[in-house]
Amino acid sequence: MSLRSRSRNPGRTAVVAVVGAALVVGVVVLLAPRVLDVLGSPGSAIGSLLPWMGVLLVPVAGLALGTRSKRLAVLSVAYAAAWSVAVLPGVLAPAATGEPQLTVATQNLEATNEDPAATAEAIAARHPDVIALEELTADSGEAVQTALADAYPHHYRVGSVGVWSRTTLSDGEPLTLGLGWARSLRVTVDTAIGDVRLYVVHVDSLRLETEDARPTMLRSLTSEVRDDPAERLVVAGDFNGGASDPLMAPLRAELSEGGGFGFTWPAQMPVVRLDHVFVRGLGTVSTSVLPANGSDHRAVLARLRAA
Repeated sequence: MSLRSRSRNPGRTAVVAVVGAALVVGVVVLLAPRVLDVLGSPGSAIGSLLPWMGVLLVPVAGLALGTRSKRLAVLSVAYAAAWSVAVLPGVLAPAATGEPQLTVATQNLEATNEDPAATAEAIAARHPDVIALEELTADSGEAVQTALADAYPHHYRVGSVGVWSRTTLSDGEPLTLGLGWARSLRVTVDTAIGDVRLYVVHVDSLRLETEDARPTMLRSLTSEVRDDPAERLVVAGDFNGGASDPLMAPLRAELSEGGGFGFTWPAQMPVVRLDHVFVRGLGTVSTSVLPANGSDHRAVLARLRAA
């Protein structure tokens, strides 16, 4: 069969057309993830998994070679460039220079955790200055309080979220974030670099069916952060969404985050970063994801310093 006849093969033409169209859509999504907003919750799910879109380059590049399609080859290069522009700046975000002056750890403890005290102790073994926990229950909250009382004598809890600190906490208040109950809090932490306003957040779960709570909470949180006059501010917790979730774009426009992929869920084989430590007026020296410790999420440890 000649090269010319092969290029006119209907099956080949259809494959090139379909894959080419998919690559064009991928480029648009990568460069303008806010377009996913029109899909609602499925768009948030796709955006949260955006870093994994780079995996598609391998089979697409193989297909381009196999079909000898210049169109697929060009689109593959465009797709690779778009992925690099969309993902790598966040992964390779420059770290603040100097020694960390404040360390903050956050983790979703998991309501069904069989040994919440051990999970809390595993975080404390890393010696953070502040530990923020989400998805606490009445029993696990008491267990954590007992486990951390000596090293973290300052404690403030609202419903299923809480914070334990080595230094004084003040001005604590619950945040409903547009809901009828509080699953977030705000508190001021007295630190070596001055007062730091800390938000501990557990955003409602991402569900593929119609939902109202999660968008409402993220909009309200963004408004609270934007209006907060604090010079130094940390927003930590379980956001149930990745960095490129279009619903999180307004909040990310107000804050910054350390680099790295930082996948935190599910704990045994993380594929998405649901847990974040965002800052304003502070620099992130490094961000680490801690080993699995009994919860279905892994903890995030952020080392910070004055900007």
